[in-house]
Amino acid sequence: MNGETESGLTDHLRELRNRLMKAVFCLFLGFAACYAGSATLMDWVVAPLKSQLGADVPMIFIGLPEVFFAHLKVSFVAALFITSPYVLFQVWSFVAPGLYRNERRTFMLFMISSVFLFVLGGVFAYAFVMPLAFKFFLGFATPDLVAYPTMQLYVSLVLRLAVAFGLAFEVPLVCVLLVKMGIMTCDSMAQKRRWVLVGAFVVGSILTPPDVISQVMLAVPMYLLFELGLFVARRFEKDEYVEAASE
Repeated sequence: MNGETESGLTDHLRELRNRLMKAVFCLFLGFAACYAGSATLMDWVVAPLKSQLGADVPMIFIGLPEVFFAHLKVSFVAALFITSPYVLFQVWSFVAPGLYRNERRTFMLFMISSVFLFVLGGVFAYAFVMPLAFKFFLGFATPDLVAYPTMQLYVSLVLRLAVAFGLAFEVPLVCVLLVKMGIMTCDSMAQKRRWVLVGAFVVGSILTPPDVISQVMLAVPMYLLFELGLFVARRFEKDEYVEAASE
């Protein structure tokens, strides 16, 4: 019996290793492809700033390897987004055999939703938050004080904002998971609204640059997404109650 258990564990570990190797190899290929087109990616990344800065104002770099590392960062993040469907497929292929049919459906739904919400948060930051934040920052420029942003600091700021808003958009999914797993009820979450609002502004002050606009534009959507998650969680809670009553 112990031999069968050890054999089964070995098979699972071997399969996990193979899945991880496939995911890493796919990520490497995606990174290589993105780095080959990193010049185009960088044009896309600097577009929100250039729209506010003006086409005749250049960006600069101070350290010699600064632009090189900026290209690496942007290429790696782009590769993560591009290869995420294949990576999730590997996760799904490893986990699915051990799940029941209804659990498979739920697990797949949550995986797809998490990626979609994260990407949606990044797009929201890129399309709406960054132009407003950069306009606010550049508003302090004067004829004697001209902005010449460095590439490294700018890329770090863009990636920080994109990741912060991507994580913030996961809030509805977290609410549903807490209810689904029985950790919290919808009523208990509703009673903590004021703390969620305070926490949203605290998280906004930590994850965003030290300006009011970007902090508010992260905190307010985060709280609204909490309300959306609470609404969806109530629907899940109601459906589970109906199913339990029918049984």
